[in-house]
Amino acid sequence: MDSSGQSEHVYRMGWGLRVFGIVFTLMSAFFLIAFWGGAISGGRPATLFEMLLPIAFITVGVLLIVSSFKNYVSISQTEISLQTIVKRQTLPLNKIQGRRRYLDKGGYEFPSVWYLRLEPNDDRFPIVEFQEKHYKLDDFFYAWFNALPDLDRMDKEREEKGMHTSNFGLV
Repeated sequence: MDSSGQSEHVYRMGWGLRVFGIVFTLMSAFFLIAFWGGAISGGRPATLFEMLLPIAFITVGVLLIVSSFKNYVSISQTEISLQTIVKRQTLPLNKIQGRRRYLDKGGYEFPSVWYLRLEPNDDRFPIVEFQEKHYKLDDFFYAWFNALPDLDRMDKEREEKGMHTSNFGLV
């Protein structure tokens, strides 16, 4: 157990993503009723696009809801895990080489997003990486994360000494 009395810290996605997924799905269901209702009643001709588009939106909405309730990051006494709807990545704490935090500059269509990345010291273990803003991280998490070796800083120091090995943290 840690000083807060917990043996595992679990960080779930924020309620904003959950509410967005539910609202998006409900709006998609409304469009499904509107498009299909008009076509079924004979009020307007049915096009394949109008019939399939609401189903695609509902599918995306359901995936958003499921992922917002299913996805989490957990830190136990022995490992950190990232659970998504399609996979679970687990990295033992004694196999963490260090941490990175980087900004993915989204460009014109997508906003910039900060990522947190944990790199293993053994290729048999996965890199654990996730978007920082999606999870409700607390002071315990940031204290734990910041206590790990900063691989970005180490890359910059090596570059300054002329020992270039990676350009990941040089941005």
